[in-house]
Amino acid sequence: MPNCSKTAHQPSNAEAISKIKDWVTAEDFCALFPNIPEKTLRWQLTSRKSNGLHRHVQVIGKRRYISIQGYAAWIGQHAEVICE
Repeated sequence: MPNCSKTAHQPSNAEAISKIKDWVTAEDFCALFPNIPEKTLRWQLTSRKSNGLHRHVQVIGKRRYISIQGYAAWIGQHAEVICE
């Protein structure tokens, strides 16, 4: 009989829901954060492999989803570089 002890953290339903809600479409992202122009976001998404944003973007079908927390971390890294 296989050993079924938990070695990895299994997220609770609340954690799973929170993680899924973190991923939004570009349209929803721009609605949540109107101070970020949609053209700017789309350029950032198009250039995601060269600018490092690719870690925070998932493509499902033809839709791109952005992690809100990931984008915040990414923009924070760029702000540190600009301010130095």
